[in-house]
Amino acid sequence: MAHVLILYKLKPGVVREDFEDWLRTNNSIALHGIKRLKDFAVYRVEKRVMSRGETSADYFDLYDIPDIAGFVSEDIPSAAVRKDMEEFQGFAQSPEYLLATQVSSRRGT
Repeated sequence: MAHVLILYKLKPGVVREDFEDWLRTNNSIALHGIKRLKDFAVYRVEKRVMSRGETSADYFDLYDIPDIAGFVSEDIPSAAVRKDMEEFQGFAQSPEYLLATQVSSRRGT
């Protein structure tokens, strides 16, 4: 299982409520249509926990993808995903797309 983490700040002038409305409507519908996307979640970053100062990201997305090769070669190039990504670029400033591998967990027993 591949995990894709996307870290980003909103572009100057983007209203948080407008972005979150887009997430719940357009973006959510587009993501539910992606064949190889098992699960996804979007998180709003509220504040730093261990230090003061501005956060490095306003939001992060976490995608669980069982077939990353198929996701990259077939799902991402689709018209629906390309349209969603273009809309996302209108809100997000310099998103960082990271492929992550889980090395530890405390899920269930």
